[in-house]
Amino acid sequence: MAYQQLNLQTLVDFLKTLDEMKTIFSDFNHLEVKEVGDGNLNFVYMITNTQNTEETVVLKQAVPYVRLVGESWPLPRERMNFEIMALEKENELCPKHVPDVYYASKEMSLVVMQNLNKHRVLRGEIIQGKYFPLLADHVSTFLAKTLFYTSDWYLDYRSKKEMVGKFINIDLCNITEDLVFTDPYEKNETNSYNPKLTKEDINFIHEDRDLKVVVAQMKYKFMNNAEALLHGDLHIGSIMVNEEETYMIDPEFAFYGPMGFDIGAVIGNLFMSYFSHSYRQKLLGRKPYAYRKWLLDTTEKIWNEFARKFDVCWTEHQEASNNLYWDYTEGKEHFAHLREVTLKRIFSDAIGFGACKMMRRIFGLAKVADIADIQDLDERAKIERMVLQMAKEMVIQRENFSSIEELVDLAKEISPLI
Repeated sequence: MAYQQLNLQTLVDFLKTLDEMKTIFSDFNHLEVKEVGDGNLNFVYMITNTQNTEETVVLKQAVPYVRLVGESWPLPRERMNFEIMALEKENELCPKHVPDVYYASKEMSLVVMQNLNKHRVLRGEIIQGKYFPLLADHVSTFLAKTLFYTSDWYLDYRSKKEMVGKFINIDLCNITEDLVFTDPYEKNETNSYNPKLTKEDINFIHEDRDLKVVVAQMKYKFMNNAEALLHGDLHIGSIMVNEEETYMIDPEFAFYGPMGFDIGAVIGNLFMSYFSHSYRQKLLGRKPYAYRKWLLDTTEKIWNEFARKFDVCWTEHQEASNNLYWDYTEGKEHFAHLREVTLKRIFSDAIGFGACKMMRRIFGLAKVADIADIQDLDERAKIERMVLQMAKEMVIQRENFSSIEELVDLAKEISPLI
């Protein structure tokens, strides 16, 4: 089928042609279509049978430009192919935390999938100060399974290299390389700043030799370390939640990269939320302590549970594969040391990548509502300075942190938990 951009008028007629949709919808005459996409790149529609609201799907279609900007910023629509492949692989590895795909078309650059209409975007829920007791368990499970089972620690040499080849996501990786690792650290026209930030605040990042060097090193890792299949944009706006379930969505930036990148994105976002709630909890009429402690506890649990689950996956695979490499008297002890060293390296990478994500959200093109939507610019600037201070120390000292608890202590030192 030749590509055509769907809209509110043509979408239902398209769905009628799909056999897969005939197993979802009992009636095509009462379908309600709403455009719900608030993303930067693609169009997203929610389609529901008004006679039976349980019959519902989401359709996401890429257009040959950046939706947020328009045709002045061309972007190949084939980027949807990577999202389709990533959703299918992630759902295979971790079906409880990835939406089901009902239909996908590379020709039409679209995917029809499970409608998570009983869930909400995590960022918005955190802004409202809501608790999700299962979040750390679910996110750590997703990270451990998708990262381990797509890595060389699990896949054979041929399967891994074939996977790497399928996920060479040139255009979207280039966006990350620019917006996360380059533009925020220079006087780039795409940057935007809170007017209450001073020249000294900006130069704190732009003109620091040690920082510039380590950010360049993190960019090099991002570009060259094809360790595992990454979601590629796993911030808290790409997670849908309710009190019982958690889903990771929108893996359009998926590619083979360093394991620490996805982990760092989540951790960095939660630290930014922690700083923002020094003020936001007051707006909600609460004392800040309890919710900010939950955010820090969740951050700790995500890393610690990821490390434990990744270690279990690796150990179970070693025992099942009958690999002779560790088959000697002290082999189990030596294998445990390899796992320990590897997880320490992933942790230091996660810290560095998380820091880059934090800094780019203060200076770069795309902000986070946790901070950017704060109307009092002086209060916002205080929070932004906290984020920059922590991120700078994180990335420069990334190899000197031995535990997530030390990072949490740094956050509390910068913004006391009171």
